[in-house]
Amino acid sequence: MAGGKETPRQKMIGMMYLVLTALLALQIKDSVLEKFVLIENGLKESNEAFYGYNADVLTSIQSDVANQGNKEGDQAVAKAAENIRKYTNGIVATLDNFKYEVGKISSGGDTAKVYQRSTLKKYEEPSLFLVEQKNAEKLKEELDAYAGQINRVLEILGAEPMNASWSESLAKDANDIPFYANNQEEKKKDYAHFNFYKAPLASVLAQLTFYKNQLYSKESEVLNKLRGMVGTGVSASPSDVPDLGGLEAAAPSSNPSTPTETPSSTPSTSPSTSNPGNASSGLASADIKEEDYLDGAFRGIDYAQATILSSSNTVTAGLDFEAQAFLTLGNSSLEPEVKLNGEKVDVVNGRGVIKFKTSAAAGEYDANDLATKSFEVEITADDGTGSKITRTTRHEYNVARPVIEVESNAVQVLYRDCANDVTINVPSLGPAYNPEFRLSAGSFEKGADKGNIVIAPKGNEVELDVYSSGLYIGKKTFPVRSAPTPKMSVLPNGQAYAPEEGFSGTLNNLTLSFSVDSEWRAAFPEDASFLVSKGEILIVSGNQVARTIRISSPQGSIDMNQHRSILRPGVQVIVKVEEVVRINFKNERIATPVFDNATITLK
Repeated sequence: MAGGKETPRQKMIGMMYLVLTALLALQIKDSVLEKFVLIENGLKESNEAFYGYNADVLTSIQSDVANQGNKEGDQAVAKAAENIRKYTNGIVATLDNFKYEVGKISSGGDTAKVYQRSTLKKYEEPSLFLVEQKNAEKLKEELDAYAGQINRVLEILGAEPMNASWSESLAKDANDIPFYANNQEEKKKDYAHFNFYKAPLASVLAQLTFYKNQLYSKESEVLNKLRGMVGTGVSASPSDVPDLGGLEAAAPSSNPSTPTETPSSTPSTSPSTSNPGNASSGLASADIKEEDYLDGAFRGIDYAQATILSSSNTVTAGLDFEAQAFLTLGNSSLEPEVKLNGEKVDVVNGRGVIKFKTSAAAGEYDANDLATKSFEVEITADDGTGSKITRTTRHEYNVARPVIEVESNAVQVLYRDCANDVTINVPSLGPAYNPEFRLSAGSFEKGADKGNIVIAPKGNEVELDVYSSGLYIGKKTFPVRSAPTPKMSVLPNGQAYAPEEGFSGTLNNLTLSFSVDSEWRAAFPEDASFLVSKGEILIVSGNQVARTIRISSPQGSIDMNQHRSILRPGVQVIVKVEEVVRINFKNERIATPVFDNATITLK
């Protein structure tokens, strides 16, 4: 705690909290929820240490002021420190009150049940209190204001404000967090929805406790800064220092109280004797008598090896690698037979290798996009006396609905008979993603990169079914639009025409040019070529049509030389278009009704 900085242990707790939050988005298992409780307990210990440390720093400031002769400027520093402590405690009290309220409503009013598994999973009640009732917005206002209020006091004392990192608010919207910069869905969420909407109680309690921890950490840095200002000739007086509000110092609250020993926090030293078929524990049937444990029929341990069990062997840079290290003891003479759901699996070094592709039907997912599944394992081995022992266990796990991410050149809309460049990704599958696709109407071609396809859709809506290694993942539905209608320009002799000036000279040809929205053309450069396929050109002299030239096949230029004898000054050449063809990336010609006209006046 030296200097008020976070210790490695405190930093580890904060990082573990972030890792667990990421895990929570993928899979809500009892073990994950319980680890939030462990994190909360660790944060509480850290908070108590911070609280005591900050109280000592304040006492030191007051003592230093007295030893320096109680100068007016030093008294202003002491008052600032006292007011900042009160201000911090006020926000901490808000956090404690929110913890109490969400615990109370989630447990049906019985706060003794807050840390039961069934309560920790609750997500509607915390969401109602924090999001729907807008208490999270009130909390954000307090957290956002904290840095500004502290820096205002420092300015009055003539000190530099806290650095930019310190001054960042704890209450960030998703788009303020660099990790979510490329996550189009998450970055849209505001602070309340990103942090608390449909979040289980376990994570909410841990997050509120985490805010307390970060506030105490920020307060610690400020108090140490103020301590260094005593005796430096501060020119402010105590009356200049504003009262920031808040509460007098009080010991950190523990409401709702966390258990001293949380579920699964302490491994048993002997096999469990309760709930032998517990689905979430993963323990074998616990009918071994304690007197037989490591004795009797189970004596004969002849090897021990160090084992590392990691949460994942792939970790994003900047995050912690987490693992458990323990001794595995065993009898090398045991050759178990392991069955998964009644089918034998390979056994390597005495351990059954369990590996299967997970799946769930659409109707099996709950409101959190999780489907609860299970499997049974049966292990049979020689017990060392010539007899066989068989143990079974049932293990429950959750399958998270894969999120299909789409990147395209037209953002969630496809254009009919155009080269819609689309990349389909399923981030949760990671390197195992091996995509295959089926399109309900139209055609597609695979691109060079994994998940990249070029879709040429038909109809008004298409469905794209996504598979990975033959396993159905889900579908994406896209509305289909026609390419935008082009606007015609008529260029006499290929030159720009100004109606107010007319055209002077010999008219040899008319170029019929078409333009579309520049952004669309940039997105679909191979689909933006147009030719007139149906229309007419009228040569009008006075009020009479002197000649009509029909356009019945695609063309972009009309030869006018054969009509030169009647193309005299004063004559109007009127171009009427009824249909154009668009030439797409496959060199197909798609007819489109277009009604447009232009007039060229000869001078």
